[in-house]
Amino acid sequence: MVKTRKTTSNTTPKAISFLALFYLILMAFVYGAYIWIEQYRLDQSQYWLSSSQLSQEDVIPIQLVGTWSTTTEVIFYALFGCAFLLGVYRSWRLGSTLKSFLIWNTVLIAAIGIAGYIVSQFSTLPIGNLLQPLLLPASVLTVLFLYQLWVSMRSSRNRTVRGKLE
Repeated sequence: MVKTRKTTSNTTPKAISFLALFYLILMAFVYGAYIWIEQYRLDQSQYWLSSSQLSQEDVIPIQLVGTWSTTTEVIFYALFGCAFLLGVYRSWRLGSTLKSFLIWNTVLIAAIGIAGYIVSQFSTLPIGNLLQPLLLPASVLTVLFLYQLWVSMRSSRNRTVRGKLE
């Protein structure tokens, strides 16, 4: 008798939930760094505006802080993009929907948006600067939600048509 081994996916539900939790914490950390850099940039700009004349040496730190801000925003987008690609790959490989990706990221974007609003109330940072990193992920989630809704409606319509034919 030959024993056959059942093939299973390499990722267990525990590994997936750990990965999702790690992703959420990492995204929150990157967003926190973005807030810190934006606040530092605003503080520095007030200092630079108060000085009567900027020298060439002052321009370098101004550009550097702008680069830091842009870099953290790009890292935020890259993390979201990697999670999106992993979610699409898993759904394609397992034949499932992207429902868990939608739920995790909707909660994340909502929590970060609320945190951004709260920070804007207690600091001089404008709400637009705080919500800027959320625009791309929120847009992708909206399109993904509409796609999932369309697929769901299409599959339920196909089941109804098949039921009437039988």
